[in-house]
Amino acid sequence: MTAPVAAPVQVLIELSSGPGVDLDGLLTGFLAYAMEEGLVSDAVLATSSAQTKSFWAIREGLVEGQAKRGYHVRTDLSVRISDIPALIERARRFVALDHPGWIPLTYGHAGDGNIHFNVLPPLDLGTTEARARGAEVAAGLYDIAVNLGGSISAEHGIGRSRRREFWDALSPTHRRMVAALKAALDPKGMMNPGCLLPSTETFS
Repeated sequence: MTAPVAAPVQVLIELSSGPGVDLDGLLTGFLAYAMEEGLVSDAVLATSSAQTKSFWAIREGLVEGQAKRGYHVRTDLSVRISDIPALIERARRFVALDHPGWIPLTYGHAGDGNIHFNVLPPLDLGTTEARARGAEVAAGLYDIAVNLGGSISAEHGIGRSRRREFWDALSPTHRRMVAALKAALDPKGMMNPGCLLPSTETFS
């Protein structure tokens, strides 16, 4: 699959509405303004459902391609929209300097500040070592997001995979507050057991 335009950052936009709204006119007007202001260098509009599917296949293929390649660092970072460029720049510099040979792959939801900054290990690195170093990569990326006032998780939540990192970042007071809210809303521990809170954690 080939990107429809040559640019360092590509944005995929799909619009929908009820009847009576000229979506084509709105989009072409927006693109014309953005190009005049130097915000957009080029654009391609899908004129059929087949073209629409081909554009989305590029985005969806990113996830599928990473999964087929094997283990890789997956993140779900969230920052203010205005801080997205800083997040990506700092994260790329961190990977290049501290983990040379690892390949960053960035995509996400620019409209809400949610960026998946994923990192692929070198192909000649064994899975055990890749996972050990991958934990260091993830920790560094989390630090970058938090230092920008962001979060280590967005659309995918904390769950089990980010539970320890989330918990370690909380103050004792914050831990007790979270645990109290969880107990009040879920006294029997039936809602997503093992997620968010470490099961062996004491709250005193």
